[in-house]
Amino acid sequence: MEWPLVIATFVLGIVLGYVGRTIVARNNESTSKDKVLEQTRLELGQHKQEVTDHFEGHYKQLAELTEQLNRVNRQWNEAANTLAPKSKAKALPTFSAKETVDTRSSQTHEQLDTDNVIIVNQNN
Repeated sequence: MEWPLVIATFVLGIVLGYVGRTIVARNNESTSKDKVLEQTRLELGQHKQEVTDHFEGHYKQLAELTEQLNRVNRQWNEAANTLAPKSKAKALPTFSAKETVDTRSSQTHEQLDTDNVIIVNQNN
């Protein structure tokens, strides 16, 4: 009668060991998934910051380019008025920067006023 008790204990130990190992494996798997999820969130946040920095840099460059273009157009117009005051040549436009608020991202963007665009050399 001792052998059936030993065999029952052995089988019970195997079953409890399997259940315990399964529970521990699930915990380890969920913690590793949490670590991967947190790493992915950090990478996404870093990528968003890089994209934001990239667009801010381009925004500044476009603002500088617009200012330089305005300066050149003003100098051109002044020279044209000085050298040929009664000329029928159209004055070059200056671009005004309008700030708008994007309601989705609450960031300001500069838009060029495109009402004063002059097409040069239409025949080509």
